[in-house]
Amino acid sequence: MTGSYWAEVRAEGPVYGTGETVQHVLGTAQSISPVLVLRWLRGEALRIADRLDPDPQRSAWVQPTMRVTTVPVRDCPAELRVWATDPDEQREARDHIKGGHPLFVTVPDADCTYTLSVWPVRLPADEPDQVTPEPIPHRIGGLSHPLYVLAADPWT
Repeated sequence: MTGSYWAEVRAEGPVYGTGETVQHVLGTAQSISPVLVLRWLRGEALRIADRLDPDPQRSAWVQPTMRVTTVPVRDCPAELRVWATDPDEQREARDHIKGGHPLFVTVPDADCTYTLSVWPVRLPADEPDQVTPEPIPHRIGGLSHPLYVLAADPWT
């Protein structure tokens, strides 16, 4: 058996006026490498965080006077940024999914919940004893082709 990893980003929230809660798949990815699938998941976490609340440290429209050092309140974009940029969290996540366990990072927002997830997927390996079929020669190919028939030695 060989393995791969399936990653998914979901948003779940209420539908206005109906009282129902629905889920939306925001993105999926598959890779054979836990490093690559976590890199994709980090990028998605930062993408969601920047769409919800642009990072004031990297935003071009924020003036230096707006960058006030305060105690930040933990919110959804901040939680996503912390998870995506913390090397210890990433190392722990990589070891967790390499161990064959699914990973779920759930971050609630005011009216929505974002879930980043990775599942190890087991795939059957190719059967080594399968017989490969013989290639079928093309009907006009081979040495019987008119161009080869005219040549004395077709390989020179």
